[in-house]
Amino acid sequence: MYKTITATYTDKIALINVADELVNLNIPRENFFIDKKVSQVKVILPEYAESEILNILNRHGATEIH
Repeated sequence: MYKTITATYTDKIALINVADELVNLNIPRENFFIDKKVSQVKVILPEYAESEILNILNRHGATEIH
């Protein structure tokens, strides 16, 4: 089963760094979306990968994850 996680950041550089890490983890680009206007990353992921994705999102200083 898949779920979507949204992380909000205050630093635009963090958005780029998160995207780079997701790509390096072999998450397809069509499975995540970066919205620079609201500084958010939305990731569609299988439930088994949730903890690893959350680690990446938190590592870059997310102010909110839901």
